[in-house]
Amino acid sequence: METKSIEQLEKDIWKNPSEFPTDLVEKCYHYRKISIAELTNEQIRLLISQKIGIEYLTGIALEKLERNILTECDFYEGDLLIAVSSLPTEFWNENQTEFLKFKNIVEQNSEIIKNELGEKKFDRINEKLT
Repeated sequence: METKSIEQLEKDIWKNPSEFPTDLVEKCYHYRKISIAELTNEQIRLLISQKIGIEYLTGIALEKLERNILTECDFYEGDLLIAVSSLPTEFWNENQTEFLKFKNIVEQNSEIIKNELGEKKFDRINEKLT
């Protein structure tokens, strides 16, 4: 599966526009064509934050968070965690195994999250888990 791109896995080819409305749309367009195994942390974070390919990328993101809860992409320490925690409740309801894994990762790293990202961010993440 990781040798394929999101575009291949979803069997949904986005047409190449003559121009892209925003830089973000252009990035998403190109990142969907990269094999999942070759995506960088930042590319995974951006796609997850845009709810693109989440059924394929969430497991990979959880593995990265398991190794380092504060995985930093392009913005700040913990930005991958924040992107994953922002996934819609409907996704988590349909993907209970991933939800329980995420909940466990957050619980195991709660002190690190509180100390590094602050109580408010921890509370926002934790709200999604209850």
